[in-house]
Amino acid sequence: MEFLARTAYSVFRRPHLDRDKANVLQEYSEGWNQYRAHLDLARTLADWLRIGGVEDQLAYYNVDGELCYQAFDSAGFYRRTLLDALRRHFPQARSVTEFGAGVGRNLLFLKREIPDSDVYGYELCTPGVEVAQAAAQKFAVEAHYAQLDYLNDPPAKYVFPTTDVGYTMFSLEQLPRRSEQAMRNMLDHVRLGTLHIEPVPENYPFTLRGLLGRLDHWKVDYLRGFDRAARNLGLAQVIVERVSSAHNPLMFPSLYVLRKQ
Repeated sequence: MEFLARTAYSVFRRPHLDRDKANVLQEYSEGWNQYRAHLDLARTLADWLRIGGVEDQLAYYNVDGELCYQAFDSAGFYRRTLLDALRRHFPQARSVTEFGAGVGRNLLFLKREIPDSDVYGYELCTPGVEVAQAAAQKFAVEAHYAQLDYLNDPPAKYVFPTTDVGYTMFSLEQLPRRSEQAMRNMLDHVRLGTLHIEPVPENYPFTLRGLLGRLDHWKVDYLRGFDRAARNLGLAQVIVERVSSAHNPLMFPSLYVLRKQ
């Protein structure tokens, strides 16, 4: 309870952020640049997918819905969740695009697990693209990356071929009021549909942590109105599943499966 009391105090005192492209570019360009040193130290792909001293630290997490203080590889958990969803909902898929690929680790994981797949990643921040390309080369994995603003860029900027499936993983959270247009853009470049692992506050439980999470995500200007936006797309099917755990103890993510056919 002491942790929750401190967290609640911090959330209530935090000023409200108006998230825009400029602050996303600054925050994530700085963050992705820090991965260059980790890539230099990684001797194997496994080292790169779980960075020692970073992703094995004791901290507070949401694990199976419970507040837990432990070591928890949340990045690995999300990748396994994505892989499971891809196999269950799009078993015929043989090509995948990640929108908001960061430093590209998710796609290297997918290529390792599904070797006969073609994988492509678009990332807003140039440092992320550079690190992703360097990692693919270092570990001899055939994965392709390019810079793209998937909300605002014209069709000519989509340099990769149309794939079977696209996905986001904590990328649409950066577009609090424009997620519907972003999803339409992604769906224009895939054949079967998309997967989205995102914090969707309207799906959070009405518990203390769930309510604090809603307030916290509003304060930092994360995704809002996503469920309504997804259902406005006129798709063949929208499936919603709960993601059991999260890197943020105030976060209760959802998996959305958007099927075009």
